[in-house]
Amino acid sequence: MVRPSKILVMTTVLAMVPAGCGRVPSRPAQVPPDAMWGGEGRRGVFLKVGDHQGTLWQLSVWDREGRLLGSGSFRLRGFGKAKIVPEEVLAWENGALHLKDGTWLVPEPSAAR
Repeated sequence: MVRPSKILVMTTVLAMVPAGCGRVPSRPAQVPPDAMWGGEGRRGVFLKVGDHQGTLWQLSVWDREGRLLGSGSFRLRGFGKAKIVPEEVLAWENGALHLKDGTWLVPEPSAAR
């Protein structure tokens, strides 16, 4: 039979594992203070949301090491939104920002091309 103290220790350790995985990483020097962490685990990113007009949003996105993944105008694909908040971020995938509701923010081709 398992002793109560052993059950308590195992329960405490198991409860701490998910909490440790959801931590916000330390902010690299390259990431501005107004960029917020969004997403979960390795797929999370630092996100700075600027102005928007209609479905076009100004975004800057950095990974946890501070590497700039994307910056500029991004077009919203999916549900209309009044604002983009870091809590909605699911992941940065293939050059686009994937939100939890299935919406995507994809880079807008520049007019200079």
